[in-house]
Amino acid sequence: MRSLMYLGQGRIAAMVKTALVIGGLTLAMGVAQPASADSAAVVVKMSDKPPKFMPEKATIKVGQTVQWVNNAQTLHSVDADPSMVQNAKDVVLPPGAKPFDSGFMTPGNTYEHKFTVPGTYKYTCVPHEKDGMMGEVVVTK
Repeated sequence: MRSLMYLGQGRIAAMVKTALVIGGLTLAMGVAQPASADSAAVVVKMSDKPPKFMPEKATIKVGQTVQWVNNAQTLHSVDADPSMVQNAKDVVLPPGAKPFDSGFMTPGNTYEHKFTVPGTYKYTCVPHEKDGMMGEVVVTK
């Protein structure tokens, strides 16, 4: 929980409450979306022990989508937004790419992101950033 303190307790409580109330439905502002693995170029699963993205690195083409699935028993997130993480160096975005953030994902939740800018994206899981839960997506033309 200490790794989440930087977000502020009020903000964490609100995000967790929203995730728990809405569950598998779409979160406010389109953050997490129900999705079909059939539409994703790559499906990335999230594990608890150790906390990690599987696979940790994926390569796709411009216009393709990655789907993250929280099949673990704890909260996870997908954060490629330097303003949302403890160490901004844990996030890398290619020039012209917009940051993205899944919000907190409860077990069983999914999140999709369509990649429209080629380059290397490095992202993290905010609750497990201190544990080294990092992932990478390489988007080719």
